[in-house]
Amino acid sequence: MNRKTKGILVIIGLIGSWFFLLQNIDLAMAKDPEYPTKPIEFYITMSPGGTTDLASRAIINAASKHLGQPFIPINKLGGQGTIAAMAVKTAKPDGYSIGVISSSTAFVPPFSEGAPYKDLKGFTWIMNFGTYIWPLIIKGDAPWKNWKEFIEWAKKNPRATKIGITGAKTADYKGLVLWQVEKQEKAEFTYLPFKGSPEVLSAILGGHINLYASTVDVSTMSYIKEGKLRLLAYSGIYKVPGYEDIPSMRELYGFKIPDLLAVYGPQGLPDYVVKKLEDAFAKAVKDPEFVKVMDRMHMPVLYMDRANLVKHVEEWFSKTAKIYEGVKAEEAKEKK
Repeated sequence: MNRKTKGILVIIGLIGSWFFLLQNIDLAMAKDPEYPTKPIEFYITMSPGGTTDLASRAIINAASKHLGQPFIPINKLGGQGTIAAMAVKTAKPDGYSIGVISSSTAFVPPFSEGAPYKDLKGFTWIMNFGTYIWPLIIKGDAPWKNWKEFIEWAKKNPRATKIGITGAKTADYKGLVLWQVEKQEKAEFTYLPFKGSPEVLSAILGGHINLYASTVDVSTMSYIKEGKLRLLAYSGIYKVPGYEDIPSMRELYGFKIPDLLAVYGPQGLPDYVVKKLEDAFAKAVKDPEFVKVMDRMHMPVLYMDRANLVKHVEEWFSKTAKIYEGVKAEEAKEKK
């Protein structure tokens, strides 16, 4: 064997060794039995101190007890939650960057112009741990005794009904529910977009709007108990204890806001990572401290494992697509 042939064989051997080493590194990374070995970033779409933020911190604190590593909460605001969602979507799929997502971030942005994602294929669903109570609220001294009286007044006074929501009508699921009410009742509402819940709350207390499409929180409930605000209906199916006689949109019309407060990660998370996370969060929803926080904020604990969550997300994405078909058809007519 000449020197040139020996040299070629050495090079081939070195390439083979490096290839074998890289394969083993990838295999070790893909089957790391010690995961997690460092803190996990957890992206939250809402500002610190709000219901979503407090619920998220409560669930990750409980889950950390079972994972043996802490979570680092990161409040990433803006873009109707899509900035936080994109941080999760573009993260390395190693289980160290995950987050929380709600219905308005999951189901609404894909159908909006300029949305950073047009479907939910870039995410891995892990589990669902809660939901919200979605009330429709009027001022305590408003003239309507019930939803029927309110909607009759709205039909007789087209566009006089001023509804306060956070964001535009089609940028929030509360707006999409009320749009369906308009179509079914042949009513016309006027939507006033606000930056956040505190501004809408001030507007309804000040009598500047007729209806507040909201989520229940401690502040809202204190005003309801004082009689300054009054529950008129619910956009979702969950109700405040003691106010179960108030009707829901599901009972009145057959539709509702989807329930979603889920933990998710980027596409491509290894199965062993998803399994460890799912198991830890499944135990976390039973943690007494977590349950206590949820009760205090009037937020129902709603557990869905990964399999049921995937079905839930697919079902509601499809339903939302049909709603937007109607919205866009109506907008096209208006332009003509």
